[in-house]
Amino acid sequence: MSLTVKFFNGGFCRQLFYLVDRKTWRWGRFQAVFLAIAHPRLGWVLVDTGYGSRFKDATRRFPHRFYRWATPATCPLGTAEQLRLAGIEPEAVRHVIMTHFHADHAGGLADFPHARVHYHEGALSTLQSLSPLRQVRAAFLPELMPTGFAQQSDPVAAAAFAHDEKTGLRTLDLFQDGTVHLVDLPGHAPGHLGVLLETSPRPLLYAADAYWLRTQLTEGVTPLALAMAMQWSPPDYLETITRLRVLLQKGTYEIAACHCPETQRHVEASH
Repeated sequence: MSLTVKFFNGGFCRQLFYLVDRKTWRWGRFQAVFLAIAHPRLGWVLVDTGYGSRFKDATRRFPHRFYRWATPATCPLGTAEQLRLAGIEPEAVRHVIMTHFHADHAGGLADFPHARVHYHEGALSTLQSLSPLRQVRAAFLPELMPTGFAQQSDPVAAAAFAHDEKTGLRTLDLFQDGTVHLVDLPGHAPGHLGVLLETSPRPLLYAADAYWLRTQLTEGVTPLALAMAMQWSPPDYLETITRLRVLLQKGTYEIAACHCPETQRHVEASH
């Protein structure tokens, strides 16, 4: 059973590539990509929601305004509006998979009040327990969380993940039909997940923010200390990179990441 997957740009921020690749002295767009999956049984399933249309309001007061200054974001269209332009009614979205709750991934959550939201059990509570200043440092904006979110939440227990021999990673068959597997990719954020999708001609591992630039996998480049300090757990982040590098070398899976410029070819092919 092969899935149809559409990639969208959900806004972007500008950052210096040198922070990650140690060689490119120019500023570039780091797009906040999100995915829409046409599941044959469940309808539309989203992976993340981009910046959405509420980022500006969520950063209007201090200390969360520091987030806007540190990573100036441009959000041309809201998540629901982008889907409508692509012929997908937001009301048709029945499931949302959150890879993690950074603002550039969770900004559009409020557009889908009737969808079931799936995420790692430690992803949200950990961030909510932080002080406001530490939430800013952890790229979390509480105002982006929808009213009544607990009622639509389906957190996944850490113990539910099991080692997968094919990928060498810990995975979970989310819908119990082999089409969508959650993948434990720790390090970047609390409860950070990837999503393994049954696509043709090869399965696609959407690694979210497990890496930013493909050179981290192909050339073993380690980001500068400033970029590494942005990771929730730098040791786990580097271990995840190592595992993804091994998986990429096998050639069995296609791997894409949210902010990697190479992922834009998927966006272009989707529209």
